Amino acid sequence: MPSARTIDAILSDLRLPTRTFPLSFTEAFPTDTRGIRVGLPTSNPQRLPDVTAIILNWSRLDNVIRIASLLCGPWLDDTIAEVYVWNNSPKKLSKEIFSSAHCDTRKLKIENSPENLYFYARFLACTKASTPYCFIQDDDYIILPELIKALRVRVEEYSQGGIYLLPPHEHLSSRLRTTVTSNGIHTSFAWLGYGAMINRQRALSFVSLLQDDSLGMTEEQIKMADNYFAILSNEVPEIWFDQGIELGGGQPFTIGHEGNERNRLHIGNACRYLDEIVADPCYAAASSDTQIASLGFVKRGDHVSDPAHYHVNRAAAIGTPYLLESNIKLLPDDSTPNCLAAIDLLRNEERRARLIGQDAILHYQQHPLSCAVDGNAGTAFRSPYDVKQGDYILIDTLSMFEFNDSIVELVFFVAASNEQILRSSKYQCSSDGERWLLSPYQSLSRRTTVVAQSTWDGADDSELLEYSVRMAGHHARFFKATAGEDVSVPWAIYEVWVRSVSQFV
Repeated sequence: MPSARTIDAILSDLRLPTRTFPLSFTEAFPTDTRGIRVGLPTSNPQRLPDVTAIILNWSRLDNVIRIASLLCGPWLDDTIAEVYVWNNSPKKLSKEIFSSAHCDTRKLKIENSPENLYFYARFLACTKASTPYCFIQDDDYIILPELIKALRVRVEEYSQGGIYLLPPHEHLSSRLRTTVTSNGIHTSFAWLGYGAMINRQRALSFVSLLQDDSLGMTEEQIKMADNYFAILSNEVPEIWFDQGIELGGGQPFTIGHEGNERNRLHIGNACRYLDEIVADPCYAAASSDTQIASLGFVKRGDHVSDPAHYHVNRAAAIGTPYLLESNIKLLPDDSTPNCLAAIDLLRNEERRARLIGQDAILHYQQHPLSCAVDGNAGTAFRSPYDVKQGDYILIDTLSMFEFNDSIVELVFFVAASNEQILRSSKYQCSSDGERWLLSPYQSLSRRTTVVAQSTWDGADDSELLEYSVRMAGHHARFFKATAGEDVSVPWAIYEVWVRSVSQFV
């Protein structure tokens, strides 16, 4: 097999920017300073890959080959065991067609479907996988390896159903569609095509549910399985702001008004099915531990997560694999209204959108949390409201980091107006996310020469500063800053990361 290309070469062809970011945006750290941005190690030869990556092919074969070249690369050898291309097109595919992707033939699997199964094929492919997890994405999107690694760590530790990457407008839609009823419904909607990591057992029970005669789903509904998966899970999905790297090309499946109406029809169908299932006495009597039986896919009311978690937001970083989490309020009304039935889901979204207004919607979409971990000094996450005591910014480096002889700092690159916020905040680190060690060190504030390119409502970000606090202890995975008081300015975070350096120069 020809030697694989480097990831930088692949990303360069896609006209994507560098993913190597500086230790500092100041001159305090010369280029030869020994240090790193802390996150999950880029590779772990001791770890056996346990994810099957699934791509559907229809009209964008060139894109599928490009995506396969990323998924097959050695940078994911410790994560992805198999790249499974399900070909819905009548034109047969072979491994030879993928020669430019430099995939190990043992890692690449191609299935030429006798018919176009549409999105149901994703789940069918997952049921055929030999791994416990499946990564799913569309063929018009690039999901960087570091995001896939972050999804893999998180899905095992914190989520039974799945985790979904979503662009800001879809992230907002999912939040507004969150629906909770008194009879045990707690659900929302999320697309899988922007990138999702799911448990194979969930795919097995979902396919079983779709084929259950008592449900009576039509062939068309089964093929549109994407519209049903998150809703019928009956759990509010864990959604992350994505990094929005589109490939485009080919013929999109959803086009204009007709495509949107088709999606709304199937989302409404999913809600009706969920209402029927929850009202079924057999569902109430079903064992919550049943994974393969069809009703086992629909989570029971006793599996409801803490409602406070519905409003915690996350974004995975570009470059170094780590996860940013925050409880900072992004919408004027963060409460989840009680509804009568799942069928209220779409009306719930429309009603809440009218209540929060167009300005709040635009802000949500233009200044997402992902801007604080995109490696771009010209973009910023901006909160729409002033800082409240208890607001927190948390970085999960996704694995334990040993400090050894290094100085480890939580670092913010922010508008100068945020200095007061950070000076009154407390800084902690933790190995398990439960027991926290308070930093006793003084903070450092350094001016930079970086010129801000991102402004909002006349905000003066002409001066940016780098603010850092050394962390205490000998090892940690979680690093957290919590606002100690209300401050009459909004958050404006251009970048946030954990830095480890062997010495200051």
